[in-house]
Amino acid sequence: MKKILLTSLSLLFISSYVQAEDFLAGAASRSIMPTMEMVNNSIHSNMTVRFDELGSPINTKALALTFGDKNIVLIALDISGVKNSHSDPMRKAIAAGIGVNPDEIILSASHSHSTPFLEPMDGPHPYFDFVLRQSVEAAKEAWKSLRPARFGHDVIYVVGASFNTRVPMPDGGVKFTRDFREGLASGRPIDPRLNIIRFDDENGKPIAGWVRFATHPACVIFNTPISGEYPGYLTERLSETVAGGTPVLFGYGASGDLNCIPMFGSESDSRNLGRQLADLVAPAFEKIHTKKPRRFLYGNRTVDLPLDPAPSIEILDKEIEEIKTFIKALDTNPELEWVMGINCKKKWPVKNKINHVKPLAEWAELMKQALKSGRKFPLTWPSEITALIIDDMGLVFYPGEPFAELGFALSAQSPLKETLLMGMSNGANGYIGTDEDRLRGGYETYSSVRYSKLKEGLRPLPYALGAGELLIGNCISLIDELCGKK
Repeated sequence: MKKILLTSLSLLFISSYVQAEDFLAGAASRSIMPTMEMVNNSIHSNMTVRFDELGSPINTKALALTFGDKNIVLIALDISGVKNSHSDPMRKAIAAGIGVNPDEIILSASHSHSTPFLEPMDGPHPYFDFVLRQSVEAAKEAWKSLRPARFGHDVIYVVGASFNTRVPMPDGGVKFTRDFREGLASGRPIDPRLNIIRFDDENGKPIAGWVRFATHPACVIFNTPISGEYPGYLTERLSETVAGGTPVLFGYGASGDLNCIPMFGSESDSRNLGRQLADLVAPAFEKIHTKKPRRFLYGNRTVDLPLDPAPSIEILDKEIEEIKTFIKALDTNPELEWVMGINCKKKWPVKNKINHVKPLAEWAELMKQALKSGRKFPLTWPSEITALIIDDMGLVFYPGEPFAELGFALSAQSPLKETLLMGMSNGANGYIGTDEDRLRGGYETYSSVRYSKLKEGLRPLPYALGAGELLIGNCISLIDELCGKK
């Protein structure tokens, strides 16, 4: 590990290791199922939702925890993501509603690909307003229900539910596979850990549960019924069968390069996966021994992760021409797949292929205009990481989609018995992988940022080499500081 560059702009350090402190927990849930009038299906070029079929429930769930005078509220949302422009006002509103600091609020999205998108804040945003109201109400109820609590955790291992979507190619590039058989055959890693946390009252009855699995909830994807996908079915079944009707929250693990099986399946596939996972979790949940925790640590830090420089005008012109040629060639060969080092699904309708690649050229045109006007782009991009440690278990929340290998690196290097890297929390800064992933390029590490089209507040360029290592190094450093190691 190279020397870690610490770029902390803020550090909240809350720690206690005193047996006499009271540990309290409370939980609540509110529906965030929208009406048709709330949904804007034009936000994404291909991912739209419909109301003619029911999926799993979508909710906002609040888990309030206190240890002496220390407070944390975790909000688990059954939505694709909470962008930075949404995260700040949500955390402030929730904090104001219960009288804590915004830094003590963690927003954690399930990343379901079958939910409406939160609208941009520079226009009408009825769905965002609804989700915000419901989240505040859930937090208030959870806070009011705080009571003496106990904590316990376990892990089971599941194979056959996920696959790695990045298949290395002989030319040094990477193929984004949607076929789980090809992904499994590639030898690329999956994360089989299905982690479980249980919070009980003093009588051993559940207050809440929390489950974490590392794989994209992206089964249907295009023109989907509104659904929490497998996380919704998983948590609903656990709540009904072993948690006594109390909320069970879902945590989206480090899985920027992992997807559930199957991809481009049906809602019934998603339902089956979620319920099968629940049936595997249930016996472990029931056997978890809970006790009053002796340690409760919480802190956050802002890390400046390096970005690539902007491409030259010459490179941008070449890419624009390549995309135009690809789109034109679809007229005679609709099964074309590859353009700019990324691949469409061979059997996609031509319309979906055009919708997938056209924004790449639009970004290039916008970048050309920006460069010609003298716009300067940042060399780094800030990301807030948040660590929560209870006894020997640590959760580190990151506002984006880290690849599985980064999650393994954090677990391996952490001094704690179990440390998990969580994605899509307190923002959405996109994919981040290892240096090998960045060198291979592909949709996640190179072109995905283009879909934001240089909008203010959104990362404009790919992460540079060293970004993944810097992220994990700072996660470890933050844990060491919280645990009193310098």
